[in-house]
Amino acid sequence: MAFLKGSFYETVRRFEPDESGETPFRGVRARRLEAPEPILEHSVAMKDRTDSLAHHFYSDSRGWRRIADANPDAIFFEDLIYDPDPKSDDPANPLPDENGRERLGDVILIPRRRESR
Repeated sequence: MAFLKGSFYETVRRFEPDESGETPFRGVRARRLEAPEPILEHSVAMKDRTDSLAHHFYSDSRGWRRIADANPDAIFFEDLIYDPDPKSDDPANPLPDENGRERLGDVILIPRRRESR
């Protein structure tokens, strides 16, 4: 498995073969998180998207990974914005769309913008 030069996963270690020479898993190990210092809390609002949050806070829609790293409680970053297991039995709060119930008002952490060098 090879990643393109400059890929976010280019330097992630692969799984090593075991004693028999077989690789236990065809993929890469989890990448190391840099533990950014969160400095801002953001309450999830209607129609928030991961790329739009990154663009708002960093002027770069690809910066969503920094926000994801600061919120490791969610396996998938979208789970910070949409409930992965929505309960549709509440008639007062029907599901807004096929993505599940939005986590309106839930707080996510926004790390400091990297200084350019």
